[in-house]
Amino acid sequence: MKWWRFTFVIILVAVLQASAAMNLLSLTNLRIKPDILLILLVYFAVYCDSYDAVIISFAVGFAADLSGMVLGPHFISYGIIGAAIAHIRKIILLKTTRQQAMAVFVTGILAETVALFLTQLKASELIRTGALGVFAASAYSAILWFLIKWPVVTIGKWVGVGVHRFGLKADGRV
Repeated sequence: MKWWRFTFVIILVAVLQASAAMNLLSLTNLRIKPDILLILLVYFAVYCDSYDAVIISFAVGFAADLSGMVLGPHFISYGIIGAAIAHIRKIILLKTTRQQAMAVFVTGILAETVALFLTQLKASELIRTGALGVFAASAYSAILWFLIKWPVVTIGKWVGVGVHRFGLKADGRV
């Protein structure tokens, strides 16, 4: 894993996620937007080693908090759920695009529900979405996975997904 490149990608995506450019992708008057950081979370949790995936999950959660309004909820929810995906993928293979899209959908619902609950505990006046918004954003992110899988995989290879610390490729993961 090339951590400087990973940091650059995560900062770039976090800035994109917080920018007005995401309003171009929003649906309806509810402003339902895809969560690119969620897509990256699932991709890195599926394709990286478990050790790297846990670190990446917390880093992506921190980036999601920086692009949001409250610090903490996404850090905790993305970190825990990303670590769970990294360990679950040893049992359940997530090789096809359809399976990965379903993982994005389920992860989005779980992570955003936990983050919504934690935000309610910390600052309930900042909550803008409910269950419908969480479901719709997760579905939109899962559908978007079909369209942006190729660029995400290319970025993942550039970042060094599947390369061990001594330069050897992982067994059949890339």
